[in-house]
Amino acid sequence: MVLNSPRGTSDIFGEDIKYRDFIINTAKSLFELFNYSEIITPAFEHTEVFNRSIGESTDIVKKEMYTFFDKKGRSLTLRPEGTAPVIRAVIEHKLYSENLPLKLFYVENMFRYERPQKGRMREFWQAGVEAVGTEEPFIDAEVIWLLNLFFEKLGFKNLKLLINSVGCSICRREYIDIFREFLKPVVKSLCPDCFLRYEKNPLRIFDCKINTCLETLKNSPKIYDFLCTECRQHIGKIMEFLKVIGVNFIIKENLVRGFDYYTRTIFEIISEDLESAQNALGGGGRYDKLIGQFGGPDTPSIGFAVGIDRTIVLMKQLKIKFMEGGKQSRIFIISMRDDFKHYSFKLAKFLRDNNLSCEMSFLEKSVGSQIKNAEKNKFSHVIIIGEDEIKSGIITMKNLKTFEQFKINWKKQLLEFLELFK
Repeated sequence: MVLNSPRGTSDIFGEDIKYRDFIINTAKSLFELFNYSEIITPAFEHTEVFNRSIGESTDIVKKEMYTFFDKKGRSLTLRPEGTAPVIRAVIEHKLYSENLPLKLFYVENMFRYERPQKGRMREFWQAGVEAVGTEEPFIDAEVIWLLNLFFEKLGFKNLKLLINSVGCSICRREYIDIFREFLKPVVKSLCPDCFLRYEKNPLRIFDCKINTCLETLKNSPKIYDFLCTECRQHIGKIMEFLKVIGVNFIIKENLVRGFDYYTRTIFEIISEDLESAQNALGGGGRYDKLIGQFGGPDTPSIGFAVGIDRTIVLMKQLKIKFMEGGKQSRIFIISMRDDFKHYSFKLAKFLRDNNLSCEMSFLEKSVGSQIKNAEKNKFSHVIIIGEDEIKSGIITMKNLKTFEQFKINWKKQLLEFLELFK
């Protein structure tokens, strides 16, 4: 019987690895540029970490978590998102007592039990940031700027940044009462999920993609119109900062995020080059009460997350090419006879000792077919080792991009030899 990977998981190799490395390297270099440092959390946590943070009424907690009992009967869950584990770590190690704001980033795999589809798997990877310890609108603007800049660096065009405020606990509570009254006459026409959300978390109805629910929401009151003075001033200052640095944005009054922990600022970035149902690239928001809910001191925080697997799919769909970092030269060494491979091996050691990527021919094929293979696999140069090369020390090298050919005594002209690969 042939064994396959479990449904909803995938093996990552070939071009996808290069896309993945490009995305992660771009993320890490930007995060560090903005003074974020990396944190790595366990792949599983006590289930309560997610129940208390994400919200028991959310689809993730109700339907999508991989939860199991260990041998001592403790309930554990594979992490479905990155913020709650980071905040648990911040509290456990009292990182909130360090210089604030504490800026952390992660690149980790997540797990959710949902129907697999392109760019949405049961095991998936996310990159995200968390800025802990200040409620200043300046940090909101910086986090939003960082998300926008990340996708610009990846090569996405026609980006649209959407921002909104879901208010504080006071003005949101008042809005929810008004929203429930609006929905009361039509609550039975909502889909089964939204019917349950009506009582437990009506804001999440705005997340629904069912046409009947979308139609019901068209003329609904918007939370943005019910913000208290402080919340309105907060988002007003964020907009001022974004204008200062030239980041364009749109206020989307019905924008919400799927987790219960969000307060005030929420944001999302979309690509107008994609169909509206699949155009969200990443997003996040402020969660000022989460650390307090976990037993730590009230500590305002904000963050975002980006799906790496989904970003790869969208880059391919939009024909955005990844840019390989580091040296571009990749050298393929062809031995014309089997007994010439010792010489090729010495040459390969020399190249790799000088940080040049190379490969040797392992299969007995003609020189012509091996050159074609090198071109197919995007090597930049080939070096052919024959009897004359071994006797004279003068090797023949061909640039597969310019088709120039060189002969050089690589042992005597080391610097000139290495210069040819730059």
